[in-house]
Amino acid sequence: FLTSPISFPGLGIEGINPPDGFCIPGTNFEIKFYGVIIAIGVLLAVTYCLRRAKQFGVTQDDILNLVLICLPSAIVGARLYYVIFEWDQFFGPGIPWYRFLDIRSGGLAIYGGVIGAVLGMLIYTRVRKLKIFPCLDLTGIGLLLGQAIGRWGNFVNGEAHGGPTTLPWGMTIDGQSMVHPTFLYESLWNLAGFVLLHFYSKKRRFKGEIALLYAAWYGAGRAWIEGLRTDSLYIGSVRVSQLLAIISCVAAIAVLARQYHRIKVAKAFYMPKTDENKGE
Repeated sequence: FLTSPISFPGLGIEGINPPDGFCIPGTNFEIKFYGVIIAIGVLLAVTYCLRRAKQFGVTQDDILNLVLICLPSAIVGARLYYVIFEWDQFFGPGIPWYRFLDIRSGGLAIYGGVIGAVLGMLIYTRVRKLKIFPCLDLTGIGLLLGQAIGRWGNFVNGEAHGGPTTLPWGMTIDGQSMVHPTFLYESLWNLAGFVLLHFYSKKRRFKGEIALLYAAWYGAGRAWIEGLRTDSLYIGSVRVSQLLAIISCVAAIAVLARQYHRIKVAKAFYMPKTDENKGE
């Protein structure tokens, strides 16, 4: 689909045919727009985290150090996640052993990237003896911003779309039947989550709350959107990312409910007595 025009007939948008990359002048080395868009998303997410680091009790130096550690671990995690569930594409008769290293040909999964980044953060905060929850809270908001932008990399590749639809915002690829623009759904969902968590984070109630809200918000949206996609990774007949999204969403909501209940009980227990209830 990389060279096929994309249209949104119901919106009057026809024949969008974005190139998938460009060559550096004087060379044959091609830079993919997918990578450029991902890089822009990462840059804006990091910039956001740097601007708000102090409010979360995190230093800007720690943010930059986390980028140096978590970005490579996120790429490794994203690739391993994809390779594990598409094993036959990379290992078998006649397939070069090094094919799994060729990320320029595609094959990165966002959930693997998140897992890899969190593992990198765990290692860094453990070594530096830092509290991990403020870091997770801050990066959770930044992640939503980066993901909202990064999904447009799927657009220029003409990928990550859903099945057939008759909705007015459906898109067509190379004049075929209309399909769900699931890249757009997820981009808008993540952008809305970023805005909501940005404002709510200013009155967060406990450390780790924003990270849990990220898991709940993104998990809820991804569980729905993944069910519409045609390129899911599977275990048998189960969509892997949809299952993981549901589990993370339910688990996050359960922990949030428990923490909110504890806060409510604590406030009731320590509430000072007034003249009306003294002696009761």
